[in-house]
Amino acid sequence: MTALDATPLSPALGIEVADIDLSKPLGGETVSALRSLWLEHGVMLFRGQFLDDPQLVDAARLFGEPVAPNTVSGPEAGRDPHVLLISNIRENGEPIGALPDGELQFHSDSAFLAEPLMATMLHGDRIPSRGGETLFASAAKAYETLSDDQKERLRGLEAVNAYDYYTQVKTAAYDRTTGPFAVHPVVRTHPETGRKVIYVNRLMTEEIVGKPAEESDAILADLFERLEDPGLRYTHVWRPGDVLIWDNRSVQHARNDFPAEEARLLRRVGLKGDRPY
Repeated sequence: MTALDATPLSPALGIEVADIDLSKPLGGETVSALRSLWLEHGVMLFRGQFLDDPQLVDAARLFGEPVAPNTVSGPEAGRDPHVLLISNIRENGEPIGALPDGELQFHSDSAFLAEPLMATMLHGDRIPSRGGETLFASAAKAYETLSDDQKERLRGLEAVNAYDYYTQVKTAAYDRTTGPFAVHPVVRTHPETGRKVIYVNRLMTEEIVGKPAEESDAILADLFERLEDPGLRYTHVWRPGDVLIWDNRSVQHARNDFPAEEARLLRRVGLKGDRPY
């Protein structure tokens, strides 16, 4: 297999690959090596990539099938239909993209859909002077912190994952019927590596199906704490031209707050997934 110039991003997860130009075609052996390394580490970083929309979509296609953003936050009119702007920039008082402001709790992208995104690629365009870092956590290694008894108690459990659940509860406005939601295993199996992964998250998981509220809350609180252990993280400080791709089947991510008066613009491409099991 092709040797890559790769450096771990943290002891827990993540790998940076140098000397790759995503704007140019890559050979089959290189693509296979990249994908193998990505599956192993969960997050892959390429620096110095200044890609237009078609190039970004082609780069994402190296790892899977690009799909249009979900209907909750669709693409800006006139852009490539696979590209979603993540930005706080406003025109005529309205954000030009999705997820404009503030922090985001840990989550796996689109877990509120029956077939969540398999992976997400994000391109850094305009970066604030501070804040806005993306935090990644290994949901696979979090599962490995469980005892055998805890793993057995979680076997077969399912949880409800609802769009924007955490934010709506904070504002006392939550109503599951107002947005999409899906029921998924509390622990899923990665379809390519076979690893078990904790698949509940603070941003979207409402409850464990069939458990009394107090028990459900206690189980979820323990799992969230394990997922958010600083020892299982990589924190990415963005630079313009950074391209990150992460595996939503084994990794969760969050975002730190950033100055509201400073522009932040990134472009996202999601890759088609399947139903967790």
